[in-house]
This record gives sequence, structure tokens and C-alpha cells, in this order.
Amino acid sequence: MTTNNPIIDVMQARRSVRQYDDQTVIKRADLEKMLKTAFLAPTALNLQPIRALVIESAELRRDLATATGNTSQLMTASAVVLFVNDLENRDERKPFLPAQQTSVSTHSDIGALDAGLVAMQFMLLAKDAGYDTNPMTGFDHAAFSKILQLDSKRYQPLLLVSIGHAAQAGKLAKHKALKQLVDYR
Repeated sequence: MTTNNPIIDVMQARRSVRQYDDQTVIKRADLEKMLKTAFLAPTALNLQPIRALVIESAELRRDLATATGNTSQLMTASAVVLFVNDLENRDERKPFLPAQQTSVSTHSDIGALDAGLVAMQFMLLAKDAGYDTNPMTGFDHAAFSKILQLDSKRYQPLLLVSIGHAAQAGKLAKHKALKQLVDYR
């Protein structure tokens, strides 16, 4: 269904893709443009703790495939973006809240929400640019940290997004009726 609103059209066209055309190469400048805009997403207290690690290397993605069941997505996508929470978030303008004020668990929960906002904007921007995406949370976060040599005390892997051109179109997921999802008081 096409509307007169391009934002709605992009949102309605976005699907999670499981199999990509493994010949598609996305220019780094195009990825950077999408990521720059995606990072305009709001974050709690505007702390901006989310970081992105773009994984283009087929060899590295092959290693990561051992830590997830989404092998076809990792191996056929043009790139995979790992969104992580920077638990230290050293920014002179916005110092990270002292540990005694908030727990690591609180930072993790807030970081997960922040990562979701950034990643969703990234996926919509990718669709608008003609690419397909799929978000993934079902991966071994500790194994990813080890394989990618991330400081596990500082970086917390949260969400993985594959990007490329679909080899097989994503299917529209069955969604619950609005009356099951929304209540008015």
C-alpha cells in the first residue's frame, strides 16, 4: 500500500531479510551517511552511549557465525553492524553518571533502549536507500566480544543488524490487532 507519505511508505515496506544477494557491496560513504543520520536518534539524558562496529570482513563474519544461529544472514549480507553500549562513555561534555548513582543493570537497560532507537532509524534509512536489513539479538554476546576483541568491561554488545540487498524478499510478519496492543484510559 503506497501513501502520500514517504516515511509511512518506508516503514510499511521494511521487512526482516534472512538471505541476501552476497554480491552487493555498500560503499563506506553510504554506510557512514546512514549511520550519521541514525545517530541523531534520542538517547536517555542525551548521553549518546551507543557505538557501532561495522563488520565488512567476510572472514570475521565467518568467525562470528559460530556464535549465532543466523549464519546465512551473517555470511550473505554486505555488512553487519553491531550496536554496543559504551559503559564508560567518556565524553567531556556529558560525563557518564557515577557508578553510585546508577547500576550497571540500569545502564544496560537504558542502553538497550537507546540502541533500539538508533538501530531502528538505521534500518529505516537503509530501506529508504534501497537496502534490506534484519535485526538480531539471539547471539552469544560474550563470544562476539571475544572474537571482536572488545573490552567486555566497557562495551556491551546489544543488537546486530545485517544489511544488503535481499536475495529472497522478507515476509510481512503477522502482527497482533491494535486492540491487543493499545489501551486507552
